[in-house]
Amino acid sequence: LYSPVCNKFHEVDPIWDPSAYLSKGHYRTVWGLQANENEVIALKLIRDNNHGFDREFYEFTRNDALVMERLTSSPRIADIYGHCATSVMTEVFVKEIEKFIVPGSGYISQEELNDKKDVNPQNKFTVTEKLEMALAMSEAIADLHGYEGGVIVHDDIQPCQFLHAADGSIKLNDFNRAEVMLYDEEHERYCRYRNGKVYGNYRAPEEDSDGNLNEKIDVYSLGNNFYGLLTGLWVYYTTEDDEVVQENVINGTLPYIDDRYRTRSYAEGQLVKIMERCWATNPDERADIFEVVKFLRAAIVKNSQFEKKEEKRSR
Repeated sequence: LYSPVCNKFHEVDPIWDPSAYLSKGHYRTVWGLQANENEVIALKLIRDNNHGFDREFYEFTRNDALVMERLTSSPRIADIYGHCATSVMTEVFVKEIEKFIVPGSGYISQEELNDKKDVNPQNKFTVTEKLEMALAMSEAIADLHGYEGGVIVHDDIQPCQFLHAADGSIKLNDFNRAEVMLYDEEHERYCRYRNGKVYGNYRAPEEDSDGNLNEKIDVYSLGNNFYGLLTGLWVYYTTEDDEVVQENVINGTLPYIDDRYRTRSYAEGQLVKIMERCWATNPDERADIFEVVKFLRAAIVKNSQFEKKEEKRSR
């Protein structure tokens, strides 16, 4: 189904350096390897101390490789160089952006927030950078949902899945949970699916309640990313109890947004608006990713106009 095949993976003879450890996720560790004199690649290996070499993990890795290969033409999706069994070779990324979006723990009490005089975003991005990063994330997801071969659901959208490439662009990574949606030709619609019991505090209400799912789960989680960009905090930042958060999500209790963000600047106000469209409890009423992209592109144009006017005023 995809190229390069396993043989190509084994033709690479990288220089192994045990000090070249880059990072780790729940399933895999990532190593930076010198593929040749001029190129460093990332090698993702299963964390065999945590997970067995069983069919499930082979399938996770196949998903990851297949999505990257199918989306090779996209400048917003991580580049794959080879794959075999539970290992994948990809481009090396310069830095993760999660620690800049949500510095520190991302949890804080209302008293510690120190925001009586004005809101107190915990990250250092300008409002323009926040809009631009929101659009970059959205366009990457749009490449999955709008793939010509059919809708692909990422199924695990979080800030840590977005990385800075060497050229400065933001790319979407880690497709081991991806779902290629089946299409019902008789009824001319995509078939929804189920994930079973899910964990964590970043998922859509239909996931937390083990409902029928489609690509709109990515949009809901993207709204959580926007919240991190806006505030520098995790959603429901006063509690780390996943069960409490999941109950809030299922009941439609949205994360707290300080109303001052709505009018503090044009850019922040627009982020709040599109965030709330992403958070519609009913997925059929939720924005699709193409609405999000269109909205943010228009917001960036208008924000630029405001900035130019402000610049003229300050001269």
